[in-house]
Amino acid sequence: MSVSKVIEVARGELGYTEAPANSNLTKYGEAYGGHMNGQPWCVMFLWWCFERAGERKAFMGGGQTASCSILLRWYKEQGLTVPVSEVQMGDIVILNFHGTKDTEHCGLVVDTSIRLDPKTGAPDFVVTVEGNTSPGLEGSQDNGGCVALKNRDRWRIVAVCRPQYQPEEPQPEDDIAGHWYTDDVKWCIEKGLIKCYPDGSFQPDRPVTRAELAAVIRRMAEK
Repeated sequence: MSVSKVIEVARGELGYTEAPANSNLTKYGEAYGGHMNGQPWCVMFLWWCFERAGERKAFMGGGQTASCSILLRWYKEQGLTVPVSEVQMGDIVILNFHGTKDTEHCGLVVDTSIRLDPKTGAPDFVVTVEGNTSPGLEGSQDNGGCVALKNRDRWRIVAVCRPQYQPEEPQPEDDIAGHWYTDDVKWCIEKGLIKCYPDGSFQPDRPVTRAELAAVIRRMAEK
């Protein structure tokens, strides 16, 4: 089980809607034990995804809440928050849509390689799967009643929580072992020039995107 499994579960829920409309009644709230069903469910949706993926402990230590504020406070107390510039797949982002630091909504980051800030090299926006949002730009973004894939500008992110996932399989050594480039790849990883994918693999035959190349160049320039 791993970050990739949680993302897979979340993506599998795209298009799900509460029923009846405007009720906040969902299978996620029901799975919580029912006592929170009827409350805004963006947090409950994430809990459900972690639960179904076998990563219960990675979500708030196995705890339950319907509050983004409580969720964020737990990760802060555990020292499990990171700067927005370091956001990566599998992180939980706390969002605000009114330009303040209030905690209004949350989502699971499923892609960060779309567009990079030309000055910092950090993601200019991230792609998330969110519960209780609207499918498009119209309608409520934090109580929209469905699960949707969203592009969220970096300025909307109040905080980034980093769940402690179980180790992913395969490990980097598995897909580079025994090749002529093994030592070179390990050296680059040790020096921080290249990072493995979130699932722990290196994927040596995978083409490099422009975004990934930009990230490598930036790390080289900062060394």
